Amino acid sequence: MASWGGAEEEELDTRNQQRSYALAGKVSTLRSLALDIENEAYEHNRLLDGMGNDFSSGEGLMMGSLNRVKNLLTSGRQNRKVMCYMAGFVILFVIILWYLSSRMLASE
Repeated sequence: MASWGGAEEEELDTRNQQRSYALAGKVSTLRSLALDIENEAYEHNRLLDGMGNDFSSGEGLMMGSLNRVKNLLTSGRQNRKVMCYMAGFVILFVIILWYLSSRMLASE
């Protein structure tokens, strides 16, 4: 087997060092990307947990409202009369909003 000359060994060492520096740079970049991904995943999980809590509290409010409406509907005749008035008011309010919005769109 032929022995390597000194210049060839130095050139190989220089290339190996350049490649190891390039590899170290790429590893550093990958490490920083992995840390960024980890931080982003942590923030998204925290956001999703917060949204879950918000939906749970919203569900509680909706269930309370539904229970109140059920109690109102199952109670006496006077409450039914109030409920009919309220439904009429809501329908009238929606009709007024529709009329005003259609006039505003027509004027544009």
